[in-house]
Amino acid sequence: MREWRKRIALAAALLVPALAAPALASSCSHEVVAQIRMPAGKACWTYRGTATSFVGAFLSGQAVSARMTGEETDYDPRSGSATKVSRPRDPNVEGPGGYFFGAPEAPGLLTFIAPASGTYRFSFSPCAMWGASGAVRICAR
Repeated sequence: MREWRKRIALAAALLVPALAAPALASSCSHEVVAQIRMPAGKACWTYRGTATSFVGAFLSGQAVSARMTGEETDYDPRSGSATKVSRPRDPNVEGPGGYFFGAPEAPGLLTFIAPASGTYRFSFSPCAMWGASGAVRICAR
């Protein structure tokens, strides 16, 4: 009986890494970073493309908003057709001193007051939208 348990344990130990491999290869593990560079005299920066994170500097007390949408594919099993649609993404932000905020004001919209001057990193979920084309608009006043 002991030999049987050892074989099951060995088989399980060999199987677990194989099951984890697809998760490591998913689109959710490939980060693409875009630098936020506000145009001179403008309060907003706009991006279109496949980036997954957006990094830029903001000042303490600035009112910052991030609006994000992205492409998804809707599949109709009855007809077998697939259609690309634009949907809101759920933005979140990380900043100086361990700051994190991810409570959208509305679908696809995040607003906050920057608590400190420094570098902020915006990202989004669901990660199933990573790698798909999207639009981002970040404003600071």
